[in-house]
Amino acid sequence: MRSAARKMVRSLAPGQDELSAKLGEVTHQLAGLNRELASQLVLLASQTGDTAPLMGAVRALRKVQAYYAQGEAPRENAEVHEALADTLFKLGRARGDIEALQHAVISYRSAITLASLLGEDKWRRRLRRNYNAVLAEIGGRGDISNKRVA
Repeated sequence: MRSAARKMVRSLAPGQDELSAKLGEVTHQLAGLNRELASQLVLLASQTGDTAPLMGAVRALRKVQAYYAQGEAPRENAEVHEALADTLFKLGRARGDIEALQHAVISYRSAITLASLLGEDKWRRRLRRNYNAVLAEIGGRGDISNKRVA
């Protein structure tokens, strides 16, 4: 009985590799579609002046975050953190929402860290400027604004 089970597992192994590769491809496509959705929602919000699409953009970007493991795709992960931070910053500023601004700070920190790890100094400096702008918007309120980032 055990040898039959082993043979079945061995015969499934090549198919499992193929399925795993397809899963990776589909996951990458889903991440791309959600990033595009977020981009279109941000554009819609900028065109209409309505902040509701920004909430949809945040949800889409959080889904993208879930698709990328932290160590797997550092550039993509940093780009998602940046897009999420930018969106949260716009939303927080438009609605006067301190919580959204605090989450923007956290996302900018993650993007800054990843940009540093990638050796992208120009990108890191730009992220740092945005990070400082969020802190200025918060106005020093709350513990989160007292943290420093390289």
